[in-house]
Amino acid sequence: MRLIKLFPGVVTIALLFGCGQQVDSSFCATHASDHWQHRAEFSRLEIDYVDSGALTVQLWLPKALAAGMAIAVPADILAVPDFCNVGVLQRSEEGAEVSLRFQAECGDRKPDSLAVPLLEQQQEIAELEVSMNTPAVTKHFVVHHQCEGALFNVAGGADGE
Repeated sequence: MRLIKLFPGVVTIALLFGCGQQVDSSFCATHASDHWQHRAEFSRLEIDYVDSGALTVQLWLPKALAAGMAIAVPADILAVPDFCNVGVLQRSEEGAEVSLRFQAECGDRKPDSLAVPLLEQQQEIAELEVSMNTPAVTKHFVVHHQCEGALFNVAGGADGE
């Protein structure tokens, strides 16, 4: 299971089960800086958490990929702790992408980790760009099925934005 850990001031991702494939480590070492060249072809996940306990999760999928995937409820994307009240999954189409969005209210209790079942159940997602925003920190990284860990220092464009 892939697990995103949230700690005050620090956000990390732990990949508890690696993929079965061996890949040239140079790919994983350089892919983050090359990601901008094809980012429109892959899925993106944005997780926003604010001090009031509001959690907003949005997943963008290419339309062709979304058509073959069974994502019906928020827990298909992100396993939110039981103490959070999770809203309904909203689906919309935006250009060449499908957007899936939901909100959760966690109140005064802060989630310390969030499991991402989407990455285990959906073999179609070879690469996922993740943005996480909390009051303490913002993280941006790529999870690639051929790499054991998250790929940080993701370049946003040819100029590094």
